[in-house]
Amino acid sequence: MGERAAASVTDARQGKTTPGLASSIRLQILRHGKDRLGDEALEQVRANRADAATEPVIAEFYNCVLDKAENRYSYRSYLALDVLKPLLPTTGNTHTGRDLVAHLLRDLAEFEWMTMKDDGSEFLPNGRPSRQLALKRIHKTASLREHFDPPRTRPGFAGELVEEVVRFSVLPVSDHHDEYLFIRVLQCYETVFTMMAATLEEAVAVAASGCVSEVAARIESAATTLDQASGLFSLLATMPPANFRAFRMRTDGSSAIQSEAYKLVEIFCALPRRGRLDSPAFLSVPRVRLRALSGHDSLSAWHRRRQSRWSDAESTLVTNALQLLEQSHQKWKRTHHSIARSMISGSSGTGGTEGIEYLQRCTENRLFWPIGEQRPQHDPSFDGSRGYPWI
Repeated sequence: MGERAAASVTDARQGKTTPGLASSIRLQILRHGKDRLGDEALEQVRANRADAATEPVIAEFYNCVLDKAENRYSYRSYLALDVLKPLLPTTGNTHTGRDLVAHLLRDLAEFEWMTMKDDGSEFLPNGRPSRQLALKRIHKTASLREHFDPPRTRPGFAGELVEEVVRFSVLPVSDHHDEYLFIRVLQCYETVFTMMAATLEEAVAVAASGCVSEVAARIESAATTLDQASGLFSLLATMPPANFRAFRMRTDGSSAIQSEAYKLVEIFCALPRRGRLDSPAFLSVPRVRLRALSGHDSLSAWHRRRQSRWSDAESTLVTNALQLLEQSHQKWKRTHHSIARSMISGSSGTGGTEGIEYLQRCTENRLFWPIGEQRPQHDPSFDGSRGYPWI
């Protein structure tokens, strides 16, 4: 692990296929945080971004470097999701998401290992964890990777692309060590939600063929994906609240309320009411909102149209699958609320929400709320009177 960490963090490939400026800027960010980059460095980045010869991954990295300077700072740019895009899962190719989560967790473990072994390292020097805590994090990432590491027989992306994407996809705004952990965990969750959205989109498409068992299998797969990622919160909880607060306000303007992947999960489960679509939660994701307003189909709508034609066995199969995803989502929201409460206490959210109070209200919401409105007396887990999902 030590050699891999050194290669990853000290940029062993500089001067080969990686542009020198990009490597230099990346190292400055890992030493001091992106917010400490000077005007001269930003101008160099801007000039190089305009070069037609700049490869796509590096161009997206430059876009993230310049986000605050160009008033484009957001959750998407903070997490460098456009840098990660070549490795993110898509409909019909969701396994790439598992590969990406494994790569992100491996990089996090290498970073913790490298900084633990080298106390004098310049990389994100503030708030370093103890050796015991660093080893605990490394152990937790190893446990999580057991769910996501790709089988040797499964085709994947070329090693150079993976290395480049992972290398240039972490841009902490501060010099606090634990911001690296924070970014990687959020990137993992965005990948998980992207996997879930792709799987549920497949379920909606398959529903048109009338194969109930295949739809149910995909819904269950989405629930399993979320359950397998549950350890990410445990990993994040190793960060002392004081460490989080030390860099949190520098991330103001970046909030999970801007997560497109999460909103896609929502609209594939059920189309929101107009009030929800006109709320800050959806106004912050205009592309997803437009998709929802364009006559988008959903699993709840499919359930309403087709349930009268199902056999008892098919009805049970669908109900069990929907409840499984609903329960997994509820568990995730409760844990998220608990973690946020310990981390930010009474502070407001970075996305302009009321913070903990906002999350508390959302713990009662349901993914499949229209189904709950149809039959709340039989299926308490589908209580549609509570409104809408998480964010």
